Amino acid sequence: MNLDSLEADLSKDLGLISKMELDQLVRPPSKRSGSDLPKWRLAPTRRGQEKWDRASKAATGGTEVMFRELRCPQGDPKVLAAQSKEEYSKLKRKLQILTLSIGGIGLISAYVSYTLETAASFGVGLLGSLIYVRMLGKSVDSMADGAKGLIKGSIGQPRLLVPVALVMIFNRWNEILVPDFGYMHLELIPMLVGFFTSKIATFIQAIEVAISPTR
Repeated sequence: MNLDSLEADLSKDLGLISKMELDQLVRPPSKRSGSDLPKWRLAPTRRGQEKWDRASKAATGGTEVMFRELRCPQGDPKVLAAQSKEEYSKLKRKLQILTLSIGGIGLISAYVSYTLETAASFGVGLLGSLIYVRMLGKSVDSMADGAKGLIKGSIGQPRLLVPVALVMIFNRWNEILVPDFGYMHLELIPMLVGFFTSKIATFIQAIEVAISPTR
């Protein structure tokens, strides 16, 4: 068939656009299907945003920053410092009272169970223990002034010399005062037990702090 011929009728082959296809072409965007609509994400909550920020920091190598933020105390620094100072004062005062209480019980027990010389020796050691605890508290207090305070506290409070002084008192007492003046004899073991009363008090206080509930 010659295409130039006017006798050819191509209207049937071309056909007409169906009404359904026309509606799809001219349909407004609001009437499209749900899959074609843009999907909007809801705004995250504050807690969810904080979790997302922490996860992002950890994923991008910000673990150190995250832990530093967690270690940073929350609150007014002056109020926190005052609370810490008050708590430290309570612990120091409680340690002194506990040392004196344990030493008093040990002194009475030594007097009842043993001799007067044993009780006196324990009392001398207890006195050295109280002096040691007081020097230790002053040394810790001096740390608040920095390095200068630490050096000053170490020089001005030779608490490590307290047991040495007790041994020297024991030797001089028994060598000079006992033979010449007839004073009672001191015993070294009860004296050292009395001195280590502060260590027992420190151990008891550490256990109490460890088992106490976190506030």
